Amino acid sequence: MSIEETSEDGAERVLTNRQKTFARFIVEGIYSNAEAARKAGFAETTASKHASLLLNGRDYPHVLEYITEMREERERRYAVTTIGQLERLHKLSLGAEENGQFSAAINAEKIRSALGGLTVDRREQVNSIDQLSRDEIVGRLSDLQKKYPQAFEIEGTAKDITPHEQGSGGQLLEHVEIESTTEMPSDKD
Repeated sequence: MSIEETSEDGAERVLTNRQKTFARFIVEGIYSNAEAARKAGFAETTASKHASLLLNGRDYPHVLEYITEMREERERRYAVTTIGQLERLHKLSLGAEENGQFSAAINAEKIRSALGGLTVDRREQVNSIDQLSRDEIVGRLSDLQKKYPQAFEIEGTAKDITPHEQGSGGQLLEHVEIESTTEMPSDKD
C-alpha cells in the first residue's frame, strides 16, 4: 500500500483528491497555504480557512501526515533538504557578495527567503484580452474612451471592416468630439 492509503499505525485513511492536490502544492513550497488551497480547488473566499484546517493537525491529521511523508520521500529521493538548501543558498549569496556580484547575491537571498517561507512569488495575470468576448472588449474600450477621451482622438476617417455575421452589426464605436478645456503646460517661462 502507498503512503496515501495507510498511516504508520496501519489504520486506513482516506484522502480526497482535493486534499492530495493541496498537499502536493504545500510540499512544492512555492505557494502560500491559502494559494495552495485555491489551486487545489477550494473556493476563493474559504481557501485560507480550509488551508488552516488542513494544516492544524487536529481536524485532518492524515493530511499533515501525508505532507510529512511526501517531504520525507522527496528528501530521500533527491537528497535535498530544506535546511541543506538554505545553507547552500546562504553560502552562494556570501560568495557572490564577496566577489562584487550583488545581483547574484540578491537572487540567492530572494530564493532563500521563498524557500524559508518568508516570501511568496505572486505572479498573477491581471487582464487577458484573449479570454474576453467581442462585446466585453467593446464595453471596456467604451469605458476607456469615456475616461480618457484624449487617447481616442483620431484624425481622419475609420471604416468598419468586420463582417456583419460576427455580431458587430456594422456599427462603429461612436466618436464623441470633446473640446479640451484644459491647457497643456508650455515649456515657456
